[in-house]
Amino acid sequence: MKLNQRQIDVFNAVMVNKSVTAAAVRLGSSQPTLSREIREIEQRLGFELFQRFGKRLTPTEQAVLLHEVVLRSFVGMDEINRAATAIRTRSAANFRIATIPAYAESIIPRAIQCLLRARPPMHFSIHSHEEPSLRHEMTTQVFDLGLTESLTEREGTASETIAAGDMVCVLPQGHRLAGQRELTPMDFTGQPFIYFGQNDPYRHKLDQVFQSAGVTRDYAAETTTATSVCAMVAVGVGISVINPLTAASHTGRNVVFRRLSVSVPYLLSVWRPARSTRTAQAKKFVTALRDVAADMSASLQQSLDA
Repeated sequence: MKLNQRQIDVFNAVMVNKSVTAAAVRLGSSQPTLSREIREIEQRLGFELFQRFGKRLTPTEQAVLLHEVVLRSFVGMDEINRAATAIRTRSAANFRIATIPAYAESIIPRAIQCLLRARPPMHFSIHSHEEPSLRHEMTTQVFDLGLTESLTEREGTASETIAAGDMVCVLPQGHRLAGQRELTPMDFTGQPFIYFGQNDPYRHKLDQVFQSAGVTRDYAAETTTATSVCAMVAVGVGISVINPLTAASHTGRNVVFRRLSVSVPYLLSVWRPARSTRTAQAKKFVTALRDVAADMSASLQQSLDA
């Protein structure tokens, strides 16, 4: 009953392409050959995979169930191949960074700018994903550095954090609360609020702040990036609280920032392979991140004090 790799490939090709002819083209074979192989597969399995109506094949319920298992094995092989490709194409000068959009759009460009004059020069490859899919990327691809909002202990990695200041309030220009230098949780009572996604770690921290104060915010919208929050705030969708790095990058862009009376510290979580040939480059990049984070924090504080 055991299928060989060729038979699994044939079955998958027919299921994916929904046609024996198209599957034959994909596999570099012929339609008669694949039709014969499908019948042999069915004989070996002991049940029908397809119902035949002339030249058209319709997968049976058993075929659909089997294909779910086959797809999982193909995903595993794809991940292995992706990792192998990443290792093969990884040049000595290419420094690969996995990160979330908030950092790819704020602190990372400035850190790269600080290192552009390094000798020998470092060439950077930035891979930006939302945090849930980023964790998957970090397990299936080869990176020299990872930046996330949540510190995750991973075997074979070294982890650390970088302080970037406190979360800050963001409001549209001309908003009635913009006249205050600091907002309390009570100031948000009944205000249309732009939330981060349910999986965002700082969404939960902010929810605790407002719940502790007994404050109910009006739900205006939900999004996954701080840049998107700023865009919605700018056009009057609502107000929010965002990370200080994005705030520092958006100062003067049709939104205003104010302090939140309750301190919500914001940390960048950094991981890097414990065993790597690029430990020196990684340490230089982390140092640049720390310097840039301090500069951005100081710049934002000046703006808040103005």
